[in-house]
Amino acid sequence: MTVTRDSITDFVRTLEDDISRVAICGTSYSDIGGVARVIEQQAIELRNGGYDIDIFTLEGTRKPPEDVSLHALGHFETSPYKEVDKLLTLASPSALNFVRSANRFDLIITHRFPFSTLGHMAKVIHNVPYVYWSHPSGSSDELFEGLAHAWARVQHHLETQNYAVRKADYLCAVSEESGEYIEAKTGREAVVVPNTITESRFGDVADEKKINEQFGLTPHDTIVLHVGRISPRKNIHRLIEAFQAATEGEAECKLLLVGEESMPEYSDRVRELADDDVVLTGFVDDKTLAGIYNRSNVYATCSLSEGWGLPLSEASYFDLEIVAFESIPAVNSLDGAYPVVNEDYDEFREKLCEKVNRD
Repeated sequence: MTVTRDSITDFVRTLEDDISRVAICGTSYSDIGGVARVIEQQAIELRNGGYDIDIFTLEGTRKPPEDVSLHALGHFETSPYKEVDKLLTLASPSALNFVRSANRFDLIITHRFPFSTLGHMAKVIHNVPYVYWSHPSGSSDELFEGLAHAWARVQHHLETQNYAVRKADYLCAVSEESGEYIEAKTGREAVVVPNTITESRFGDVADEKKINEQFGLTPHDTIVLHVGRISPRKNIHRLIEAFQAATEGEAECKLLLVGEESMPEYSDRVRELADDDVVLTGFVDDKTLAGIYNRSNVYATCSLSEGWGLPLSEASYFDLEIVAFESIPAVNSLDGAYPVVNEDYDEFREKLCEKVNRD
């Protein structure tokens, strides 16, 4: 039977009594990326619970929460596909220094490789309890080609089945589906701790007039929103196709794609598909993002694999109706969310058409 905890603080308090200083580790702590948002939420909640928190990351460009220390280890840059360089990070002086000084902490929480391996090394050397926080719900290597395809396969193995993951003191997952997945890969029981949003991010909301002016919208436009990197993993091209089919003949309907364009070749493909009713906003700050959520009518995603789906939780916070495939755990747990049979694009288009026309 899967064990579920209501929050990260609830989980930590079920562990040893003498935990006071916690390291939370992930590959990136920046303004983009779902894992960075989870780390931020965990840091704030544990800080509010009375713990001393340090965040360790390879790249740290986002301001950390108040009273939380941020340490950016950096990484090698030796290949055109920087993800591969994470393998070399294990041998970097900053990574080795992290392991050497890990006995400062009473608990290490790691998100993704290479911190899974570094956490395991700290456990072996210093006997510091190590938590591996699992995010993946399936491999997405089929969405990539060439070196990216090979790395996706390697990274999926490193984050589900390798020795460091299997030997963690505790395995945690963000949903029951992700918990079952990592349990099948490791043979270990996982503790489910659902993701929650950081409400303080959305305390300042850009007004509707400003959002309309900034992104070329009219007050009468119905807005379908997607938030996330413009990448094959998010299946953006299929979302555009579904939107265009669902809104054919609708003059006042726009699809807003909010997220960084980090893969030029895929961005070119997306822009070729996009017509005047598809708006790529690029990265936006929290105030603007809150304004976009507040301005939008429907949230839609064709992503086939998410550990949880944090933007869906954010959309629900702003009372948006949501259309997404049932393989995304969040869609099965949120009010106003409508799960669609996985890869049934006809049903997806019909459901999206229904929501757009009703609004």
